[in-house]
This record gives sequence, structure tokens and C-alpha cells, in this order.
Amino acid sequence: MTLHLVRIGVNPLALAQYAVGRRIGDDDDGYALHCALVARFGDAAPRPFRYWRDHARGPHLLGYVADWPAMQDAGALPPADDRLAALFDTPQAQPMPAAWRAAARYAFEVRVRPTVRFGKQVRAARGDRAGAWQPGAGEIDAYVAACERAVLAGESTDTVDRAAVYVRWLARRLDGVATLEDATLRLFQRARSRRSTHRSGGSGARTHAVEGPDAVVAGTLTITDPAAFADILARGVGRHAAFGHGMLLLSPAGRAA
Repeated sequence: MTLHLVRIGVNPLALAQYAVGRRIGDDDDGYALHCALVARFGDAAPRPFRYWRDHARGPHLLGYVADWPAMQDAGALPPADDRLAALFDTPQAQPMPAAWRAAARYAFEVRVRPTVRFGKQVRAARGDRAGAWQPGAGEIDAYVAACERAVLAGESTDTVDRAAVYVRWLARRLDGVATLEDATLRLFQRARSRRSTHRSGGSGARTHAVEGPDAVVAGTLTITDPAAFADILARGVGRHAAFGHGMLLLSPAGRAA
């Protein structure tokens, strides 16, 4: 099926009421939007997506949809939760290219959560500089991980550049898919998000708060593997693509994404 780019207007008051009612609010509304989209459109919900609270055209989200007819059918049904009735405007869509061309160049922008996974050992939070090691698993800010590697190597953390770390993080995830010709860190903040302790974000799922990096990287890329590029466009970059991160926004090279 042809991938579609969809635009959906969002009612921020209705979203806030939905999040409060479900007790799923966080700093960027990513988890609440994820839950609301799945509740409204089911498996046809946009993923990845990106949400703009403050925009000249009004609050809205953009997302990629693999099955646009299925999303239309789901949207035509009455919402299962009355709180969703006023949350979303009618989605608008346009098809993405059916095929991508190797060596094609695009300006891009992507909001990412640049984290890396632990193995079976994680650094314990202790007062001593080196810390200790204990069993566990999880994820950590890629910049913090780079600083820890510098300390363990006896180097100063002053040599670690956050922007460079995040650009390398993105380049690794696009390795074999696209080459970054140039890339800059356009925005960085730390944000508290909410994640489900289960695989599903459906009703009744337990959640926990997680705090981490929230970055926007922009630049120019060149496609190296058209099929792999189509795949990563549809699924998003990184592990948090279902929650408002990882959506590659594209425009002709030489024009901002």
C-alpha cells in the first residue's frame, strides 16, 4: 500500500481532558496522543507522528499512515470513548512517492529521543564519581553515555559535544539507509514522558514516567537504499516512534523541511 502523510487538527483542551481522565499526561502529550490515536483509529493510527501545540495554522499533528483507506473507515465510525469526539479534526492526507530513488537528496527534520540501551550492567547512582555496577537494563541519554565513556577513558567530558553525539546517533540509525550530508542540532530540551509497562498502550495499561532528551535534528540526506528508506520512513527513527518522535519530515534539498 502507498504510504500517506496525514494532517490532523488537535483540540488541546479535549486532549488535556482526555489525558487527565486517563491519568496519562506528560510534558509533550506524546503518550496521551498515542493512546487517543489508537483508541480512535485502531491499527490504522498514524505512526510515527509529530505534534505541534503552538503553530500558526493551529495545533495539529502530522503522521505517516500505511493504510489510509483503513484509517478513513475507522474515522467514520463513532468513537468508542466520548472524550475522543471533540479531540481530532477530520484527517487530511496526501500520498507519498510510491518509490524512492537511490542518490536522491532531501532536506530533512526529525524529532528524536537519542538514547542508547544498557546491557546487563548499568551504572548505579552513587555519590562517588565512578559509581558502581549492578545488574539491570534500560536506556540512557546518548550524550550522558558518551560522557561516561570519556570519564572511564580518563578524558575530560569537556571534549564531548552534545550536538555531535546526537548527529552520530542519528547517522548510525540511518546507516545503510541514507547518508547524512550535513546535520545540525536545531533544538534540545529534557522532557518527562510517560510509557506503558506493557506492550499495549490500551485501556488499563500501567504507566510510568521517564525523563530524557528531546532533540530536533535537521539537515540534508542522500538515499542509499530506497527500499530500506521507505521502511524507516514508515516505522520511524528510534525506539519512541509511537509517541511523537522519529518522523522524518522531508522537502526538496535546499529548502527547509
